[in-house]
Amino acid sequence: MANVGDTVRVLVPFSTAFPDAYVVEAVAADGTVTIAGSSFDSTFIEVVSAAPPAPPAPPPSRKVTRLSFRNRFTAPEKVAIELASLDDPTAQMAQRQQAALLRAYLRDVEAASSVDLAYSQTRAGVQALEAVGLLAAGRALQILDAPIQPDEAA
Repeated sequence: MANVGDTVRVLVPFSTAFPDAYVVEAVAADGTVTIAGSSFDSTFIEVVSAAPPAPPAPPPSRKVTRLSFRNRFTAPEKVAIELASLDDPTAQMAQRQQAALLRAYLRDVEAASSVDLAYSQTRAGVQALEAVGLLAAGRALQILDAPIQPDEAA
C-alpha cells in the first residue's frame, strides 16, 4: 500500500506502467491514491520508493521569562541568594570569590532576554545554588524541570 510522500508508478490494466514516477499526494480510507490531482485504485499502484520517515518533532521549548524564572524560587530562597551575593570585605578570599561568582550569575540572568531551563549553564547555575546550600536538596530539579505554564513561556 502506498503512503503520502511515496514515489509510485501507475499501472494501467492490459498495458504497461505510465513511464513516469509520481509522488503520492493523498491516500483515502478506502485505499484510493491521489496522484497529480487524479485518483487511482491502489491495485494499480506500484511503490517505487517509500517516503523518508518524518523527522522527529523538536523538543518543546524550555524557555521562560526572567520574571517567571525568579518566581520559581521561594521568597526565603531569594533572600538567601541575595544575602550570599553580598561582598564582605572582612571575609576570606574564597568566600568573597563565591559571592562574586553568585553576583555574576545573577547579572547573567538579568541580562538574558529569557531563561532556557534546558541550557547547560542555567542548569549548572541552579544546581550550584543547591550544592552550596542556598536551596534545599531536590529544589534545583523542581525549579528546572517543573512544567512550563502558559504564562511563563518566553
